[in-house]
Amino acid sequence: DTVVVGAGAAGSAAAWMLSRRGRRVALLDRHAAGHQFGSSHGTERIFRYVYAEREYVRLALEARPLWAELEAEAGVEILTQCGGVDIGPLAEIELRRAAGL
Repeated sequence: DTVVVGAGAAGSAAAWMLSRRGRRVALLDRHAAGHQFGSSHGTERIFRYVYAEREYVRLALEARPLWAELEAEAGVEILTQCGGVDIGPLAEIELRRAAGL
């Protein structure tokens, strides 16, 4: 039904969601699985809820349960939650705090 070109983060997510909706999906990439030529390889990635833009906060809140669902389907931990510290100009930090972010 659908061909997705590029098996990086966005392409893989698109293929997964299409297949969950009953579509037959072919996912193509020019490199083998697990290659290190893309921008989303390795273990050092960040998932955050704090953004100046509310739309990003909304997207993060919607995405987190999907990560948990993917972990359950795969049977492996993909996202390890730990603390973090955001730093920057005090005015920006105060705006985020006032907005409840």
